[in-house]
Order: sequence, then C-alpha cells, then structure tokens
Amino acid sequence: MAVDSSVLPNSLSSWKDPLEETVSQRLAKIAPNSLGEAIRSACKGGKRIRPLISLWFGAAHGVDRDSSLGVACLTEWLHNAFLIHDDIQDGDDWRRDEPTLWKSHGTATALNAADWLLSQVYSEISQLSVEDSVRSRLLQAVSDVHRRTVEGQQLDLGGRADSRFQLSDYERLVKSKTGRYLALGMVCAAILADFDEDRVNALWRVGDQLGPAFQIQDDLLDLTPEKGRGGEFGNDIREGKPSILFAHSVQSDSLSEAERKRLVDIMALPREETSDSEVEECIGLFHKTGSIDFARSEAKSRSKTGLELFASISGLSGEVLQEFEMICTYMTDRSR
Repeated sequence: MAVDSSVLPNSLSSWKDPLEETVSQRLAKIAPNSLGEAIRSACKGGKRIRPLISLWFGAAHGVDRDSSLGVACLTEWLHNAFLIHDDIQDGDDWRRDEPTLWKSHGTATALNAADWLLSQVYSEISQLSVEDSVRSRLLQAVSDVHRRTVEGQQLDLGGRADSRFQLSDYERLVKSKTGRYLALGMVCAAILADFDEDRVNALWRVGDQLGPAFQIQDDLLDLTPEKGRGGEFGNDIREGKPSILFAHSVQSDSLSEAERKRLVDIMALPREETSDSEVEECIGLFHKTGSIDFARSEAKSRSKTGLELFASISGLSGEVLQEFEMICTYMTDRSR
C-alpha cells in the first residue's frame, strides 16, 4: 500500500500523545489565570513538528524519556513565542484557524505570554538532570538559535515590498529564521546523546536545507485557503513579505518594468487596503515568472540535499535514515 506523504509519518505521530500530555501538564497551573489562559491558547493545536522530531531522534539514540520531553517542550515554547511576536508584527488576525492571541487577548497580554514562554525555554534546560558540560552545550545551541531567529525576522521586516530583494537575500533570511530553528530539536537530542561537535554541526547543516524546504512549502501554502488562516489566502502578499516567490519574480526577466512595479506596489499596500483581486493579480505574476514551479523545485531539492547530508552522518542506523526520508517527504508534500 502506498504511503500518504501528506500525513504525519508514524515515527512522529507515535509521540503525539506523550507530547500533548506533557505540554498540558507544564501549562496547567500558571498564575495569574489570565496569563495561563493566554499561554494555553497560544500553544493549542499546530503540527508540533519540531518537538516531535526531537522526541523521535532522542528515542532513536537512547536519550531518556524525561530529558527528551524537556528539550521537546523547549522547542515548542520557543516556536509559539516567536509565532505570537510574528502575528503582532505582521498584523495577522488568524493562526491555526483561530483568532491570533493579540486579537483574542489583547497585545499587552500576548506579549506577556510570549515573554513567559521564552523564559520557560531556559527553565527547561535548568531542570534537566545532566552534567554541567552538557547543559552548557544546550544553552549555547538554544541561545544561538534564539538570536539567529530574531535576526532573521528583522531581515524579513526589512525586506518587505523591497524591489531590490534578491534570492540571495531570501537565502540569508530563511537560513537565519528557519534553518537552525528547525534543526534545534534534533541538535538538543544529539547533545543529550553525547554526539561530538562534528556530528552536531552536520545536523545544523541538515537544518540549513530542511528548514528552508519547510518554509518554502509554507510560502506556497500561503497562496491557498488551507494554511489555517480562517480561509484567507495570500497573507504574505497582503503583508508585503519577502517570500521566495517575491524574490524570484522581482528579479525575473519575464516581467516588464510596469509589471514589476505593479507587483512591488501591491506588496507595499497596507494589509487592510489589499483586495483579493490584487492578491490574485500577484499570484498571476508569480505564475508568469515561473516562480511557483521554481519554489516547488527548490523545496524538493533542498529536502533531498538535507537527506543526503543526514545520511552522511556517521553512526545513524538504516531505520533512522529511512524514517528521516519519510519526514523530509512530509515536509515538502504536506497540505497544511
């Protein structure tokens, strides 16, 4: 029977229930209650890809369950904190088919929720029963990803509706904002499993490929109503975001100067002034330049490269390699 590549692989889905139970326990008693409600709302739903990959990789390499769940949770706290900040910065109204936290609980409480989650990232590390040398490696890895992701978000903000934005700029942005960020769970599990620095650095390089593949698929899904934004589509266009589609189109010879200017002008419009027809106009320009096909090809190519880099890491079993291939396929074929 053929495997449905749009469905979460069994190697990850088998960890969903233990992860959900741990997340619920961690967030059950937060005072004051208004803060706890906001944090629980922000952490509800989602694919939880990063912590699930961390749990899968840790289990495959003998990491004890409590430590694995601790590093899995810290990746989830970091992810949700960044999403809260992103939604405020982007003015997004919907996340996971629910109102975004700043819309449902107010901007001030949303910021407090994100700050609490960021503090909990480092609390998780402090509570692990590990040697100080291991804790130091974890702190270095997490704080580096924290910094890089913030820098990537600033590159995102600075590149919006920028007619000079190139694919090389997108590469720098997406590796900073998404690459290391996606590898973090595996890296933390690898550190707990006492991987040496060479093998840890190889996992970072895997993230440098797989993270962009995941983000490119997000860029493509944004053109459809399937992304969990309350049926809205083209939110990246409404926000003027420098996606791979924009970067490829704006430097394409397939556009006339008038079309290129029109694309940038639409991307520069305030979100609330961008109509559905203008979004569709931009999508039409993405099709004309071949940017959508280019993005699909890039996602698959990067996923393939990430898999090849992963396979080159010494000491990984054939089963782990096979399961990782399924994870890579899911990353680029998912429909949400």
